[in-house]
Amino acid sequence: MRIDTALLCDAATEREGLLYVLGGGITVAARPSYPAPFGMTLALRVLVHPTEMRAAHRLEILLQDEDGQLVTKVDVNIDAPQTPPDLPPGEEAALVVPWTFPGGPVLPRAGRYSLEVLIDGVHQRSIGFNAVSAD
Repeated sequence: MRIDTALLCDAATEREGLLYVLGGGITVAARPSYPAPFGMTLALRVLVHPTEMRAAHRLEILLQDEDGQLVTKVDVNIDAPQTPPDLPPGEEAALVVPWTFPGGPVLPRAGRYSLEVLIDGVHQRSIGFNAVSAD
């Protein structure tokens, strides 16, 4: 499994295997004061090789501050899709994951943050952003 799309956005949904993104590519989160709600969605598209299908996989998402301190962590069990009957040899199936953190994590202060995404314990992607004070 590998991630080919990962971005922060205002909102994301999935329909018929497609990822619909609103306000994608956030790199700066302006908040009037801190602590502040995270308030973003993580849009992921994971490519799954046929040899990895029909098995459960674990997706971990870690929100860390600029010092590497853990703000929140989410573990998600994902079931890979069954091999589509029309999947050509050598192709991978797409698994779309629009993720909104349950419980609404809080950004404790302004500064640099990163979302670290792991699949089955293997680091796949880092998505960084700056939390700043809104004027």
